[in-house]
Amino acid sequence: MKQVIHAPLGHEHPYEQRPEERFPRHPLANESFTIGIVTRPPHAIDAVTVHSEIDGVLQEMIYAKSLGGWRPELEHGVGAEYLERLERIEQDIWQVNLIVPEFGKTLTYWIEADGIQTEKFTIIGETWQAATDSQLSVDISHIAGGDDTPQITKIEYLSDAQQVRRVRLTFDATPDEGFYGLGERFNALNQRGNVMDIRCYEQYKSQGKRTYMPIPFLLSSNGYGLWVNSTRWMQFDLAASGDSAWILEADVNDDGLQLHWFMGDDPFQIIGQFACQTGPVVLPPEWSFGLWMSGNEWNSQQRVMKEVQTSLDHDIQPSVIVIEAWSDETTFYIWNDAQYDAVGGGDALTYDDFTYPEDGKWHDPKGMIDWLHDQGVKVLLWQIPVFKDVQESHPQHDADRNYFEENTLGIREPDGSLHRVRPFWFRGGYIPDMTNPQAREWWLDKRAYLLDDMGIDGFKTDGGEHLWGESVVFTDGRTGAEVWNEYPQLYSEAYYEFSNRKREAVTFSRAGYTGSQRAPLHWAGDENSTWDAYRHSILAGLSAGISGISFWGWDIAGFSGEIPSAELFLRATAMATLCPVMQYHSEFNNHQEPNVDRTPWNIQKRTGDERVIPIFREFVKLREKLMPYIWQEAQYSSRSGQPMMRALQLIDPKASQYDYLFGRDLLVSPVIQADAETWTTYLPVGRWRSFWTDDVFEGGKNVTTSVPLNRIPLFIRNGSQIKTSHL
Repeated sequence: MKQVIHAPLGHEHPYEQRPEERFPRHPLANESFTIGIVTRPPHAIDAVTVHSEIDGVLQEMIYAKSLGGWRPELEHGVGAEYLERLERIEQDIWQVNLIVPEFGKTLTYWIEADGIQTEKFTIIGETWQAATDSQLSVDISHIAGGDDTPQITKIEYLSDAQQVRRVRLTFDATPDEGFYGLGERFNALNQRGNVMDIRCYEQYKSQGKRTYMPIPFLLSSNGYGLWVNSTRWMQFDLAASGDSAWILEADVNDDGLQLHWFMGDDPFQIIGQFACQTGPVVLPPEWSFGLWMSGNEWNSQQRVMKEVQTSLDHDIQPSVIVIEAWSDETTFYIWNDAQYDAVGGGDALTYDDFTYPEDGKWHDPKGMIDWLHDQGVKVLLWQIPVFKDVQESHPQHDADRNYFEENTLGIREPDGSLHRVRPFWFRGGYIPDMTNPQAREWWLDKRAYLLDDMGIDGFKTDGGEHLWGESVVFTDGRTGAEVWNEYPQLYSEAYYEFSNRKREAVTFSRAGYTGSQRAPLHWAGDENSTWDAYRHSILAGLSAGISGISFWGWDIAGFSGEIPSAELFLRATAMATLCPVMQYHSEFNNHQEPNVDRTPWNIQKRTGDERVIPIFREFVKLREKLMPYIWQEAQYSSRSGQPMMRALQLIDPKASQYDYLFGRDLLVSPVIQADAETWTTYLPVGRWRSFWTDDVFEGGKNVTTSVPLNRIPLFIRNGSQIKTSHL
């Protein structure tokens, strides 16, 4: 069957476009734009025409230009079955250029080919105009500081004469003003000279300016912080277009845009004001500050217990294990190989409903969890907020899907049908509507037995970035344009609250938004095992702390690709020792050799460097020794909202963007380059004492210290008393 396809917004990918889309998607008045068209099957249609009218007046027909054939590129993470289907989709692509009419006028266009006519599409001419009080309400709320808040020098609004869609605010910037925050950012600490958007997005590795956790809180070196109280798209031009101004551009609600200012001389107090205002900053349990271990290849009870026992045999005490490959990969709440009778979709199974065969991957998961607890190890299980699209019959999944569909428990399209995942990861699945109390409780009750009957200690709440589509509808009446950033925060907080109603538990989340500090903890997501990725991960942690996310960690030396060198692994371990969460993890390797686990024993075996295990053990012992200080500072962070990792550059611009205070009194200078024998650290004004040698240094200048692999430049604020345990 012949098809003619034009989808102006496509899949609404935040950063990329498909050939059947409109380029740009939202052109302005009097601006030229391109209509992308695809026809299928290839070579079946010889000519494509585009028809249009402006305010009902028919315009001249235009022939589209053929650009030849096109096959969609295969995306990372797409399942094999989908790849086979995708590879068979070949099509021809066509383009035609039109011009948006002037302000307030309506362009209607449609496409015809071989007797096929598409629906009609409309564009109303939009322009930026200077705002007046009668045209736009901008609600500016001063939390602190009064008249000291930066002044808006220019207000513009984007309108089509019927409604205001977006506002643009211009503020003065001083020549040396630095800009920090805006969520977990991997590209830089000081964002001056960059244009940064606020959009939750899953960028698999090499994040650049993209982020899993955007937070619209901007900290200026001029003594102010700005929180834009909105979940919609926005963009910060931080003196990128000119040295004398920075610009906020944001989609608006009917009631305008609300700005909250925080003022003060201490940048960490400003951060604390914001974090407490949008919090509380929930304190995770003390056990969560020990060593975490994980590996995506650990897909059986035997393997999990072997890895933990190996750690204990090396006198490396883990505190938490995250088990990712535990479930059946269909329901994501039933242990792999468990035997049971399916129940109704509205019902929940209990532990007693299952039997676990001796030859299964998990022959006694409750016994395993009890054994782990006896070893002092807490247990988290992996989760994802998607109801997977499964082609083959699966009785329990089928029953759950029927119930899910009949009760409309997922996010909906404007026509009422259930929305399906558009990104590559779990494409075609449903997304549970976390604004719907019925959907939330149904989803979580399916997992209640894991807490009630088996005693797990929380969930690794992975993902959350699956929502594309501005017009999708939520139960609370909002649309995707209002929820796409907030969804991962709603998801992880739902798990956190549900789990903590039953027992002391944590979530470990990759994605988030404003208020995610209410559901700790978080980690930096997917990254390679390279020196460059290591440096970017440090920046991510520091910017997350600036944005109110204090209890944060990362995959030591990266989790993906070839294993790190022994040197990189140990340098990264040293930094992670002085980080809120100390965790190693490795990516799925399809059970192939060589083993890519990031355990110290595998790194030592693979690299042949016999120093790895002993030095890793030294750092774990150091963390245990520092635990009283770490716990003290975690409590202070929770009370004050101030981050545990405090970017040193905020108090002295001459400091490296990678250096930080861990808590209030320990200065950490990570070694971030290979083959280093000495390391130069800029110390802020004051007196600092080496943690290792007790040598005292005057601040306000650089100091150089020796850095063997079992040392990281670490300094104590002079006069401080660092609480330690006696091991």
